[in-house]
Formats: sequence, C-alpha cells, structure tokens
Amino acid sequence: MPAKNVRLILFGAGKSRKKYKANKVILLKDIIESLDNPKIKEIRSLHKKKYRKKFGKYLIEGKRIVAEALEHGAKIDSIIISSDYIGDETYQESVLNSGIRNIELIRVTEKVFLSIAKTESPQGIIAVIHKEEHSLEKSLGKLPKYPYIVTLENLQDPGNMGTIIRTAEAAGVDLILVTKNSTDPYGDKALRSSMGAIFHVPIVEVEGMEWLSLLKINKIQVIATDLSATKTYGELDYRGGINLIIGNEGHGISKNLLDQADEKIIIPIYGNIDSLNASVASGILLYKAREKRGIV
Repeated sequence: MPAKNVRLILFGAGKSRKKYKANKVILLKDIIESLDNPKIKEIRSLHKKKYRKKFGKYLIEGKRIVAEALEHGAKIDSIIISSDYIGDETYQESVLNSGIRNIELIRVTEKVFLSIAKTESPQGIIAVIHKEEHSLEKSLGKLPKYPYIVTLENLQDPGNMGTIIRTAEAAGVDLILVTKNSTDPYGDKALRSSMGAIFHVPIVEVEGMEWLSLLKINKIQVIATDLSATKTYGELDYRGGINLIIGNEGHGISKNLLDQADEKIIIPIYGNIDSLNASVASGILLYKAREKRGIV
C-alpha cells in the first residue's frame, strides 16, 4: 500500500518550518500509480498545443525553471514530483525562499512521471503553469515611453523560438509579439530553449494586420530585414519606439509586412552562404539595437 500523507521536506517541513514561516507544511496524498489517472491524462495532454490552448496551461520541467517560476511569481497550478524525488534537500533553498502559494503537489511513481517528462535526463519535478493572456492594447499601455518590441512572424522552429525569446529578454526587449501561424512559444522545446525568459517578458499572440496599425498609431517604428535593402543594420537609428520584425526561417518576412515597414535593413553576408540562421540573425540585430538605443 502506498504511504499516505507523506511529509515533503523540499517544501518546508521539518527543520525548515521555523525559518520559512510563510510556507505551509505540505502533506501529500497517496502516490498516483495509474497512467490512466484523469489528472495525469490531462497533464500529459498539455504537450499538445490544442490542449494548452483549451486549458490555458503549459508544462515546465526541471529544477532550475521551476525555481524560476516560483521566484518570478508565475501562476503555478500544480507541481508533479516523482516518488524518487522526495527528500532531495539540495534543491530546497531556492524553492523555500520563493514561498508556497496554495500550489497543489502531486506525487507520482517513476513510471507515471516518465510518461509526462520530455527531457532526456528527467530531474523528477514538473510544474503546470497557468498561461498569462496579454492583449496588445493593454500591454502597450504598460510599456515605457519608447518601447523596444520584437515581432516573430511565422517562425516554425521551436528551438529558434525559444532562443530568440531568451536573447530578446537578455537584450532588454519590453514586449514580444508572435503571429498566429508561428510555432507555440509554450511548447516543450521552445520552453527549454528560452531557459525561463518566458517569465520575464510579456508575449502577445497577434493575427491579421490590426496589430501593426496599433503600433503605428502609437508612433512605433516598424523595422524589417530585407535581402534587397540598401541600408545595413548598423546604419539605422534605433532610438525611439521600435518594433523589430524577425521572419520565417525559410521565406523571411512576408510581403504584407515588408510593404508596411518604415525601415528595411540587411545584415551583410561576406562569405559564400546566402543567409544566417534566424536566431543568429536575431541576436545580431537585437544587440545592435540595444547598443544604439543606449538607455532610453
């Protein structure tokens, strides 16, 4: 019989209880052993975009990103812990310092945990996060006077998606827009590549062309890369409100967006290849813009 009401040292039981008064002593229920448990089936479904959209939740996996979610105050629905993970005190400090906010803790067998995990070397901890929905209009109202915005148009590779989000956050971007036909920034691979950056910069999904009109109304300059452009990325003045568009890996930025761009720039190619990887090109542009903007 599985042991009932197991005390979870990781989240503030025992000696840590006095030091972290805000934390609750969490008592876990029976270990979930069935792969067909309704709760587990719902959690497992979050690996698919349609269910992430349906439930408004997504999964993060691993000690580091779960700790970051706790520290940042992400809306955590539940934390799933492998039965083998109980008592891992090497991780407790970073989690305890974040406090517990009525988060459901679910203890499962290793077999059940592995049916959910997607990493090659699972660390025994997964969290279900409530997706924060941001509208563009409201997001613009919260930005600084001269916002630094990036739009990812029809990006298809989740690794590129996550890497660009991570780089954008590092470069001080205020807002990321993702067009509807892009890969999901909340998918497994994109989240692993973003390394927790998703908790630090708002992401808004946009479609059609209304969002572009809204940016122009707010006097935000739209900048697009174009292989036929005559101005190099180093020649542009990036001060003021800007929206830097990153296009599809194979086809670049769509003609509709190019036609609406206020500035078109090119990253010169000095060798024999014809283009750069999307995430590499993004890194070059994002940091050049930051360099030129300085502190605005």
